Amino acid sequence: MRNRFWASLIVAILVVGCGGSAEQSGDAVLRVYASLPLRGSTGADGRDAADGARLALADAGEEAGGVAIEAVVLDDTGGPDPGWTPERAAANARAAAQDSTAIAYLGDFESGATRASLPVTNEARLLHVSPASAAVDLVAPFPGTDQVPETQPSGQRSFGRVIPADDVQAAAAARWAVDLGWRAAAVESDGTPFGRRLADAFSIAAERIGLDLRRDARLAYLAGTAPVSGGEAIGSDAYLATGGPRPARVTSAALDPSQLPTAGRRFAAEFEGEFGRPPGRYAAYGYEAMALILDSIERASNPLDRTAVIDAFFETSGRDSVLGTYSIDELGDTSLDRVTGYELGAGRPEPAVELSAAG
Repeated sequence: MRNRFWASLIVAILVVGCGGSAEQSGDAVLRVYASLPLRGSTGADGRDAADGARLALADAGEEAGGVAIEAVVLDDTGGPDPGWTPERAAANARAAAQDSTAIAYLGDFESGATRASLPVTNEARLLHVSPASAAVDLVAPFPGTDQVPETQPSGQRSFGRVIPADDVQAAAAARWAVDLGWRAAAVESDGTPFGRRLADAFSIAAERIGLDLRRDARLAYLAGTAPVSGGEAIGSDAYLATGGPRPARVTSAALDPSQLPTAGRRFAAEFEGEFGRPPGRYAAYGYEAMALILDSIERASNPLDRTAVIDAFFETSGRDSVLGTYSIDELGDTSLDRVTGYELGAGRPEPAVELSAAG
């Protein structure tokens, strides 16, 4: 691994005042904070995203907008049972908000963790880009509205993501059911906010494409981590992080590395060469989250001004990337809508099909 990765990783944080612009003294340096799970059940995915971000920074020459950029990678897990905690996610966000050299924030991985960190970064006017948090309520109170959600309490948007939202994944699952020849499906939710939103999005998509919803249907869509009965079922990527019973098929909002476009496959080869392991599903999304942050700094009217960097982010259009060509809409969502359908056997999940919410 290149030494410059670790030279740019800051593990001791000096907390100073916050403001609307990044302040510098001596050699010009800006910091991009990253908050990801480095332990626990999602630790491998979080480390992949972190290493992808480091690789993007190295590929950019560790600068953007004529200013040197450093990465501050923080762990959002804590406690005796390693896993993200809202307290740790919020503390990481406060560390970034109070650092006057901070220009952007990359994270978190879980949508719940982002709900804890986003209000802090939003009040501090830090661009906040997630590689994996796909919950609809992070960008809008509910689907179909352009209102700013409570998770962005300043009333001004500062958050976006490079991964399709949960409603896109659920709609792709409905398309997959039709492609497999099913004419009806039952919808079963685990009752969590995540499960309810997936269930609603699947139902809306099913109605649009002519998939009947019946409680007695032989195919079930399992929203969240609803119990697996053993019958025919399609679930979400929540099952990929659990060790219990899983349905035979699941969707993943993150594309399998084998399904990335040409630029993404080049990235996968570079990642394996640098880190000595093939990238997991979220490595390319960590890479692109950092690359988009750097591009926003590069395009900003003033790379030292947090608001200018946010404005540049929301102006992203027709961006060529390791994930494909996409734009960022007014809510902060990516226009990418491709997801992976996996078949689960006794061994490693196998990517079976590339899906799209649009068909």
